[in-house]
Amino acid sequence: MLIVSVSFLLAGCGGEERFKETTSIEQFRQQNIENVFDKKTTTTSGYLPSESVPEVDGDDYQLGPGDLLTVKVFEAEELSAEVRVSSRGNITLPLLDDVNVANLSAAKAEQKIEDLYRRDYLVDPHVAIYIKEHMSRQITLIGAVNKPGTFDYIARRRLLDVLAMGNGLMPDAGTLAYLTRQDGETGENITYLINLADLVKNGNMAHNHVILGGDVIFVPESGHCFVDGAVRKPGTYPLTTNMTVAEAITVAGGLAGWADDDKIKLVRFRGRGTERQVVSLSYADLQAGVGDTLVLKDQDIVYAESSASGKLFSGAGFTIGFMGTGVSFRDPSN
Repeated sequence: MLIVSVSFLLAGCGGEERFKETTSIEQFRQQNIENVFDKKTTTTSGYLPSESVPEVDGDDYQLGPGDLLTVKVFEAEELSAEVRVSSRGNITLPLLDDVNVANLSAAKAEQKIEDLYRRDYLVDPHVAIYIKEHMSRQITLIGAVNKPGTFDYIARRRLLDVLAMGNGLMPDAGTLAYLTRQDGETGENITYLINLADLVKNGNMAHNHVILGGDVIFVPESGHCFVDGAVRKPGTYPLTTNMTVAEAITVAGGLAGWADDDKIKLVRFRGRGTERQVVSLSYADLQAGVGDTLVLKDQDIVYAESSASGKLFSGAGFTIGFMGTGVSFRDPSN
């Protein structure tokens, strides 16, 4: 009778598989070979790989509309003035009227004003420009940073400097950053893709690009994966850089005692109107490192199926009743 009772329990507690395999591991790999850093698009509306971010000098702040300047002429104090750059990029100075200083550094603007005074009024003028208010060239930092906002661009800065101004990245920051910059010749905005993880975690300074006034830097939140089924801590977890199936299971506390070692599923949804992909791995695959080769994407599901025998022997509590006929069972997954 005891054997019959256990047999009924064993048959009833296994249940059907939650996800049926639809593709092999090799087919899954081939269908999902893609890397955002392999994109070669050069359109202004597209994202470019980090190697395409143009390197610039960026040594000095470039003057622009709204900036408040103090212009000092040492040889003739009466020519000194406090002026604001107009919407057209001009400043008005004594004797010179309008002088266009748009997109000039303070040093170049000083040289231009000296040349104009030297041409008609002064023998050897010396001009100094002090930027009292930086209004035209600001850096905007948004997304998964601790202190998003708009910051004055006063001097040469690189990406890590700007992230420090935002008090660093939030824990759920993604692995990429988007840099939007206006093209100086066409006036169009171009967005570049930067490998933030390689910069921050690996210290690859090739991604630490010079940031210009007017740049907008967006750090999106990381994606998430779902780990469910026969694991010790099922739940939603943020994706880290190149997070794999094996790592996701580890984060979720590892496989539970009632897991089916031969049915660990990776489920990927490929968008509306397309069939979801389900690839099945075994515990032996994980031990052999196969689980370290399958990198997760946003919204992926890692699901450990339960085995009938595993549930039974992990959750059964045997109570021998009269004539040895009593058996009790507790589902360990509940």
